[in-house]
Amino acid sequence: MDKEKVKISVLITAWKEKETIAKCIKCIGNQKYSGIDDSFEILLAAPDKETYEEAFKAVESLGISNKFRYIQDPGKGKPFALNMLIKEARGDFFVFTDGDVWFGTDAVKKLCFKLNKGYDLVSGRPKSADSKNTMMGYFGNLLADAAHHKRTVDLTKHPVGKSLKFVKKRAFFPVSGYIYAMKRNNIIFPEDCLVDDAYISYDMFNKGLKIGYASKAIAYVKYPTGLSDYFKQKKRSTGGYVQLWEYKVVKPETKTRSFWRELEYFWFPLSYAKNLTQLSWSILLYPIRLWLWLKIYWERKILKKDFVKTWVRIESTK
Repeated sequence: MDKEKVKISVLITAWKEKETIAKCIKCIGNQKYSGIDDSFEILLAAPDKETYEEAFKAVESLGISNKFRYIQDPGKGKPFALNMLIKEARGDFFVFTDGDVWFGTDAVKKLCFKLNKGYDLVSGRPKSADSKNTMMGYFGNLLADAAHHKRTVDLTKHPVGKSLKFVKKRAFFPVSGYIYAMKRNNIIFPEDCLVDDAYISYDMFNKGLKIGYASKAIAYVKYPTGLSDYFKQKKRSTGGYVQLWEYKVVKPETKTRSFWRELEYFWFPLSYAKNLTQLSWSILLYPIRLWLWLKIYWERKILKKDFVKTWVRIESTK
């Protein structure tokens, strides 16, 4: 790509995602769909040739090869890849996503609109791409919508309805790693960090920067299709928050994930259900989440298990 002015850098991390990377890139590089203006670049970091080859076919089909750059990922983990991308990016705004995610219409435009309104870091809204007709598909939808509810409470000015009755409004909630954007920043992620989205949220909040929520900037995500994969994924994402205390970026008033904080949402699964089958699944989610927290406590506090060993690729989400 030549040295023309770049407004937006889209940073994509991927690994063995040849089946999804084309869709990810096309929903960004198709300017009529994404709402992105002409001054953009797409940077991909991936360690495998298959993902790169499918990505390059996608940018060629869109006629935007001059706006695409591939960064060879040495396979040292996502934080390392993110640090490489940030160093190479030339835009004023950075948009982050993964190679197994695809954006909704105008998602990039809506993220950047918020940045132009004075926010320094903006989360989009992950939505489940799975049907609610199976238990695991239902869980994915429920938990994604619960996170949307919480971001609406904490990151918007006028939350309404049940949010005021059951959930305490706080000044902070992390962005989603599936879709977020920030003004140019030279942040460096710790290379063993398991929850990069939470780390960057705490880092920027602690610096007095402003975090916002673009609820109409949608990213579609596939969630685990079995309980085994579900526990693997959640042990990493939920348990990874414990790791942030070791980085000394979490404060008591900005603690967002714990068993006790989760109890604020005891009502949500029950109110989310629309029929008896869904209600039975909602009731089942309570012991499942309790078991998850017990496993996290056991592995971290009792076994002292290294967090890096909790990273496992979840094939059913690809």
